[in-house]
Amino acid sequence: MNFIVMIFLSFFAAGCASTPVYNPMTNTYPSEIALNQRGFQSLKEGMSLEDVHQAMGQELAIGYGYQSPNYKPITIPNPYKSETVKNTPYVIEYYIEAIRQPDGVVSDNELMPLVFKDGKLIGRGWPLVHSLNKPAA
Repeated sequence: MNFIVMIFLSFFAAGCASTPVYNPMTNTYPSEIALNQRGFQSLKEGMSLEDVHQAMGQELAIGYGYQSPNYKPITIPNPYKSETVKNTPYVIEYYIEAIRQPDGVVSDNELMPLVFKDGKLIGRGWPLVHSLNKPAA
């Protein structure tokens, strides 16, 4: 009799166990997808624009799409965009550093600016870019 009760209780306890239910609407991405990290690690101040382009590469793979019979990389230009600061010797190139919100839009908080003066890398980051845009005193 005790044996039957034990079997019944074990089935009852097993029936109470639950497993998580897959919900495709929940965020399945990590909070941030880092890109271009190997290139950023190899950069040093004083590098020429050409050396930086070689280190960073001309294209960045951001995913893969199916094209029969296999998958092909989805790429975007590297750098993502570039600008010249008017009336100065400065050029700023913007590289995608991370995908922080997978929404199909590249926002400023996903970019890392690299600043060049006379064709040489002088630094990186938004504080440096903002300091270039301040009017001279």
